[in-house]
Amino acid sequence: MKKSWLSLFLSEDEYKEKRILYFLGEAAILGVCVSLLFLIASYTYPLHIIETNMFFSFVVVGQVIYIFLRYIFSGMEYTDTFSSNDYKREMKKIFFQSLTFMFVFFTLYVLVSGLPQKQPEWRGMIGLPILSGFLMFLINFISLKSSYRKNNG
Repeated sequence: MKKSWLSLFLSEDEYKEKRILYFLGEAAILGVCVSLLFLIASYTYPLHIIETNMFFSFVVVGQVIYIFLRYIFSGMEYTDTFSSNDYKREMKKIFFQSLTFMFVFFTLYVLVSGLPQKQPEWRGMIGLPILSGFLMFLINFISLKSSYRKNNG
């Protein structure tokens, strides 16, 4: 696979590279199948062009989400987590990475949009970085948990 432009975006690890290519292939086949079903349904029930464009946008977004979720739940990210000490060390690392991300996001958000003047604006200003940091932690936690189970199972 070294002669393809796609290799620029893939991992150096052959196992990860192969699995990600499977995920990309699965997503492409699912996208084609859903698109064909939509095409058949659109001949039966005519739709407006705006609804058609929105549908195909959702297909592309759905493919990206599918690949992302398959990668998270596959347990490929933390390949060297075998013992409970490794697991705890990675949990601490994930926690502090998420906190750091939250603070950097908040700082950049304040620098870009300025300090809010009213209390409801503060809730949004604080809520978005907290939600983003929590989602980052949750995604890495699920991936770590899957990897740990896979490595010990």
